[in-house]
Amino acid sequence: MRDPSAQIKQVKGIFSRVAPVYDLLNHVLSLGEDIRWRRFVARALRLGPTGRVLDVATGTGDLALAVAKRPERPLVVGLDLTPAMLGPARRKCAASGARVALLAGDGTLLPFADQSFDAVTCAFGVRNIPDRRQAMAEMGRVLVPGGRVYILEFTTPQSAWVRRVYLRYLRHLLPRVGGLISGDEASYRYLAETIMEFPSPAEFRGEMAAAGLIAARSHALTAGVAWVHVAERPLANIPR
Repeated sequence: MRDPSAQIKQVKGIFSRVAPVYDLLNHVLSLGEDIRWRRFVARALRLGPTGRVLDVATGTGDLALAVAKRPERPLVVGLDLTPAMLGPARRKCAASGARVALLAGDGTLLPFADQSFDAVTCAFGVRNIPDRRQAMAEMGRVLVPGGRVYILEFTTPQSAWVRRVYLRYLRHLLPRVGGLISGDEASYRYLAETIMEFPSPAEFRGEMAAAGLIAARSHALTAGVAWVHVAERPLANIPR
């Protein structure tokens, strides 16, 4: 069990250090699949009355930008705990002209009123939040009734042979390649550990339900290396 305050400090330090090469390493380490995964989530979103989407742990803004480019041109708010990650995001958003607002903030204490967004997204960030249940309860709180949470996250593949290959990749190749490009192998070793520690899809759906979300379901991407988990805010109020 990781100490929550120590983990938050560690996460902020890691992403502050790797921010300049974060996009490059995402594309290299996923063989470009991360781009397709984010586009899949952006296309899957169900928009509603507010015309607004919140992207938690937005990082350098790739998912926020993919959502903002939908034909409906929603307003996307991207929030991240690490200010250094928002620098690249701001440059990309300015260059694209997309309707994206960015701010630093804590995913477990969202600075928005109830029922502010049609949808909430989070790509590869929830596993770095110590209190996932609180974060997902906050996501539900800021959704309109019936609005959906879309969480894109790595996990250990369910297939035995894919799992064996992937675990060897996480333990050996990912830290070495990440370290070679970023100069920070320890950070990528930590990130590999968080993937291996992340719950199975069924267990994670249980966490979504415990946070007050309903109708949770999961969709595997690329042989189960990544998953999209979707759940909804009930039409009645979420119990506090």
